[in-house]
Amino acid sequence: MTAPVSLPTYNQDNDKPFGPASIEHATAGCGLDALGTYFMEFHADGHSEPWTVQYEETIYVIEGRARLLVHEEGGVRKVVANAGGLIAIPKGTTVQYGALVGSRFLLSISPVNWRDQA
Repeated sequence: MTAPVSLPTYNQDNDKPFGPASIEHATAGCGLDALGTYFMEFHADGHSEPWTVQYEETIYVIEGRARLLVHEEGGVRKVVANAGGLIAIPKGTTVQYGALVGSRFLLSISPVNWRDQA
């Protein structure tokens, strides 16, 4: 049986610290098997620790400016996007998330259950 259509609301239990930001798994418990949607808000300067994404990810900059560091062969590349910008991150990319204080992102990842697929 398919999960019913829902209107997720904020749940502080789904809000976790993530380096200089907080991240909320907005669609936790909504019955989505493949897609996860998150809100990220930056409270401090700096970047997260390097993270190799185990899924495909998009980041839509709602407010502020994203300042990602992408680790590639030969060095680190800066990726900057302003409000209204969209960043696409392929699976296997190593990235550090950063932004101006007060910046807000909408992140989507697939598959959301990547931990279970190892």
